[in-house]
Amino acid sequence: MTNFVFGDLETSDSNVNSLSILEASFCLYDDRFREIAPFHETARIKPTSVPSLGAVITNGISVAKLKGANRSSFELTCKIYKTLKEWGEFCTIGQNFIQFDSEALIRQYYKALLPDVYHLKKLPQKMMDTLFLARAAKLIDDKSLNCEISAKGSQIFKLDSLTAQNNIPHDNKHSSAGDVAATATLAKMIAERVPELWKAGLKIAHKSDAQTFIEKNKIVSHIAYFYGRSRWYAVKFCYVNKWNFSKCWDLRANPEDYLKLGYHELKKKLKGVPKPLRTIKPNKFDICLDYSYAFNAEPYDKIGENELRRRSSVLDANPTFIELMKTIDNDEIDEKTDIDQTDLIPELRLYADGFPSKKDEKNMELFHKMEWKDRVKLFDKWENEKYSWFNKVLLFEEHPELLPESVYKEVKREFARRLFTTEDVSWHTFPKFAQELVDFGVKFEKQKNKEGLKMIREYDIFVKEMEKTYENA
Repeated sequence: MTNFVFGDLETSDSNVNSLSILEASFCLYDDRFREIAPFHETARIKPTSVPSLGAVITNGISVAKLKGANRSSFELTCKIYKTLKEWGEFCTIGQNFIQFDSEALIRQYYKALLPDVYHLKKLPQKMMDTLFLARAAKLIDDKSLNCEISAKGSQIFKLDSLTAQNNIPHDNKHSSAGDVAATATLAKMIAERVPELWKAGLKIAHKSDAQTFIEKNKIVSHIAYFYGRSRWYAVKFCYVNKWNFSKCWDLRANPEDYLKLGYHELKKKLKGVPKPLRTIKPNKFDICLDYSYAFNAEPYDKIGENELRRRSSVLDANPTFIELMKTIDNDEIDEKTDIDQTDLIPELRLYADGFPSKKDEKNMELFHKMEWKDRVKLFDKWENEKYSWFNKVLLFEEHPELLPESVYKEVKREFARRLFTTEDVSWHTFPKFAQELVDFGVKFEKQKNKEGLKMIREYDIFVKEMEKTYENA
C-alpha cells in the first residue's frame, strides 16, 4: 500500500537557486486517491529575491499578497520540511515536479540550514511526475488522454491544457492548491486508463529501483520526448557512467558497424544522429518499460525481434568495446567538470562541495533549536564557510536588528552587488526586472489590459522600494 503526496510550489522566479517560495500546497492521499491531509501555506518574498514579472503574472500573485503573508519564506520552508517528515512514507507526485519543484525545495532546505535536504529522494520515499506519465500514457494508448495540438503540430502536456481537454476540474489555475487538486485527478485518470503504466511507474519511482530494472532486464523500452513528440527506443544496457546515468545502446544501430573503431573514431561516431548510445537518468523518472513496447514500434518492428536480440548478444560478447565507450563517456564528463568552481557563490555550491561534515550537520540541528538571538553565536562554528554565509543571510532576512553592524553591511553589500549587476547571471536582478517591465508594458498596452498594467505598476513601485534599500550598501 503506497500513500501519495501531490505537491506544487508557486515561486517568485524560475531559477531554483535564487527564488522565493510564495505558495506551497501538498496533499496526502491513500493508494485509492482518497484525501487524508491537506497542507497549504503562503509566504512573503525574501528581501534578497527580485521577483520575475513573468512568474508572478502567471501565478496571479499581487504585491499585497507578496508582502502581506503571515509567514516568511524561511518559516514556510521549515513548516514544509516538518510536515512532510511527519507524513511518513509516500510517493511524491507533481506536474513537472522532478525538474522544478523538487529542485527548488532542495535548495530552500539547503539555504535554511536543514540537515536532510534530500529526504524526498531517499528510500523508502519515491517520486513520480505526471508530465512524464501523461506523455507515456498518450504514446501507449492514444485514446487514454485528449491532447491539444500546437500550431507546429506538437501535443501539449501543460497542466491547464490537459485539464481542459479531459474535463478535469481545475479551479484557481496556477495557484498551488488548484494545481495540486487537478494533478491528483489527472494521476488517477492515468492510473485507471493505463494501469500497466502506473504499475510500471511505481516500480521505477526511486533511482535505485529504476537502475535495478534497467540492469536486470538488459533490454528495455525507453520513452524519450523531444521536438514535441514522445518516441519509443529499444535499448540494451551497457554501463553506468560517473554521473550515475545508465548508458544504453539503441538497437536500431548494428553494433558490429562500430566494434573495430578506435578511441577518436568511436568518439566521433557516438555523436552522430541518431545517437547509437542513449542516456537514461534513473534519478529523473525516465520512463522505462518491458522491451515488447518498443519492439512493436517503428523502426524496431521492421528490424525484427530475432535481429534485435542478436545485436544485444553482440554487445554482451564484446565487453572491451563497452569499456571503451565508458572511457570516452567518462573522459568527456571529466572535461566538463574540470572547471574551477571555487568562485561559485555559496547558493550555487550545493553539489560542488558534497555533503556537509558531521560537525556542520550538528550545527544545523543546533541552529534549529536555538532562539534567533543565539544563532549569531554560530557564525564562526561552521567548517564549510558557505553555511556560515547562510547563517548570516537568514539573520539578515529574518531579524537584521540582531546582526552586528559589520556583518549586516557585509551581507547587504554582497546582495547589492548581485542584484544591481548588469552581467549575464542566472539569478533575477534589478536590470532584468526593468527590461521585463518595458516588455510587459508594451504587451499590455497593445492588449489594452488595464488589470495587467495596474499590476506591473504596483510591482514597479515594490521593486523601486527594494532598490532603495540596497543603493547605499
